[in-house]
Order: sequence, then structure tokens, then C-alpha cells
Amino acid sequence: MSTGASDREIAAMFHEFSEAGSPRAPFCANIAHAIGDGFGPAVRNLLDYAPQPQQRPVLLLAAIHYLVLQHQNTALSQRYPSVTGTPHRASLDRTELAADLHEFCDSYHDELIDLVRTRHTQTNDISRSALLRLALAQQPIIENSTLIDVGCSAGLNLHLDAYHCAYTAENGSWATSAGHTVAPALRCSVRAEAPPDIEIGTFAGRIGFDPHPIDVNTDDAMWLLACVWPDQLDRIERLKEAIAWAKAHPVDLRTADALTALTKIEAMHDDHLTIVNSWVLSYLSLDDQHSYRQRLEAIGRRRNLTWVYLEQPSTTPALQHDEQIARDPQRSELTAVTRIDWNNGDSHVRHFGTMHPHGYWFHPSTR
Repeated sequence: MSTGASDREIAAMFHEFSEAGSPRAPFCANIAHAIGDGFGPAVRNLLDYAPQPQQRPVLLLAAIHYLVLQHQNTALSQRYPSVTGTPHRASLDRTELAADLHEFCDSYHDELIDLVRTRHTQTNDISRSALLRLALAQQPIIENSTLIDVGCSAGLNLHLDAYHCAYTAENGSWATSAGHTVAPALRCSVRAEAPPDIEIGTFAGRIGFDPHPIDVNTDDAMWLLACVWPDQLDRIERLKEAIAWAKAHPVDLRTADALTALTKIEAMHDDHLTIVNSWVLSYLSLDDQHSYRQRLEAIGRRRNLTWVYLEQPSTTPALQHDEQIARDPQRSELTAVTRIDWNNGDSHVRHFGTMHPHGYWFHPSTR
């Protein structure tokens, strides 16, 4: 059992998650509130069994959701929009929800412990591919690079060039798109007067590294669905489409944590590497964040390399972020888009702006 956060700290994390998630995922926020409330120590204490880096509300919420999807006839399951297919009702009785939650977690207590002990949050939302495309569409455009996703989950973002990305102006003045029209569709609102560049280069290969890569051809694909907030039906449907696409277009997935992946990358001899991270490095300790950055920079000094990361400045202080964003207590909670290119040993860092963590919008930097 973990000796990490105290019960009071875990309760506070669930309340903070509930408050932050309420506008985007009100049902999920209600579940988090019920866990964080004084009525829920027996439930939230299940997180004691999680490894410390994973001791976060999203892991326990995903574990509950996973079992809900497997046992759909319970009272709690019939409240989940992901089961019923109907949107969240604002009139939901929180007291009744909490009672059903505690009954469910008591019934599946051992299964939940096993899940939080062994699973990791692995959403890696494919809508982030729309932002990865925008970053890679900036100069220089690289042809025949090897695309590498470190912390790839099921490797769904390795298809970033295939997804049909539709970008629209926040004020509605323009629209543009790229990708295959038969591929899963992604939509992103951009705060800009003119459409951005969206054409990117080609990839000679695609490799994903993850401590626990998910094979979409197995029942583990359900874990991906469980990691999505249950009232975000559009994300769930998009993920199902991406899973189907991945089954038809397999990629090279390898088992390795972030630092071990860099050891394997150091031994590669491809002409150019494009490495992407999206909401992965925040799960590393601060020391490991520093090691990851320093080792990747060392690789860049020896060979040509592009690194794009979509990460939250407040939880990844070891990375290079726009200082104005990193110093702002509110903006540092957003997801920042950064690209670093190494060419003949010289590096060029660009901070492109901030994005919705699930790729719904992008606000380019004004500087």
C-alpha cells in the first residue's frame, strides 16, 4: 500500500477536481465530489493502493468507470451517460448518486484495488493530434522523419497526420482542414484572424513507447474508454473511431518508460526524429523530468531532432515554457504547446500558445 498523500490531501484533490471539471464534465464532477466528501473515505482510500505518481483522482475515476462499463445493470452504472447514451441531467440527486457509488465500490472493492494497483491513466486524447499537427506545420517542415510518441498509451496519436482535422476561427471568419476525410474527425477552434499553416511532412516510421502499451485488439481497449470522462459522449465516440482506425493501421508499440525510451532512441540511426509528448511528463517526478529534458537535449546536440510537447507548465517545471505563462498562477494550469528543433547541434525553441487539454481550442501566443 502506498504511503503517499493523506486522506485529507486526497479529499482535497477530489474536491479540486470536481470544481475544475464541473463546466466540462458535470457528471464526473459529481462523482468526484461524492468521493471527496466526508461520506466517502472508504472509497477515496482506495487510492492508497496506487503508486504515488498515479495517486490522482483520474485513476480512481477511471477504475470505477471501467467496472461500470463491464457491469452495466447496477444502479450506479445506469446513472452513467456512457452506459445510457443520454447526456447528464443537471437535476441529478447527489445524495442518491453517492449512495449508489458507495454500494458499487463496496461490491467491487477487490477489483478496484487491483485496478488502481496495476493500471495507469492512459487517455492520451486523440484530439491533441490537431495541436500536434499545428506545431509540426511550422517551419521547418520535415520530410521522412521517424515519428516517436513517448508515453503513447495505445499509440493513437501516431496517426496524427491521418485524422481529419477541421480548424475554425473563434469568431467564425474562416475554416480550413487537413487529413483524410474517411479518418476520425477532430475539431479545433483557433483564436486567430487568419487560418494557420496546417500542412506537415511525411513520416518514414512510427514508434510508440509506453510502460504499459495497450493493444487495441484486446479487451484492454476498454481501459482507454474508461479513462474518458463518462459524460463526454463526443470524446467517447471519437475514441471508438480511433480504436477502429488503429486496428486497421497497426503501428510499432514498445514497452518502456520515458527514460528507458530515451536509451532506445539514443541507439537509433534514422536521419531525423520527431518526438512528441502530450500530457505525459507531468506524471514524472521532478528529478525524472529534469533527466528526461537533459538527456533529450543531449541527443539533439548530436543529431537532428524535433521535440513537440503539450504539457501543463505548473506540473512540468523542469521543461522550457513561455515565462509569462509559467509565472501566471492561472495560465500555468493551461496546456502549453512548445516545439524545439535541433539542427547541426543548435536548438531553436518556440512557444506557440495554450490549448484546451483535450484539443477543443487553441490560443496562439500574441508575442
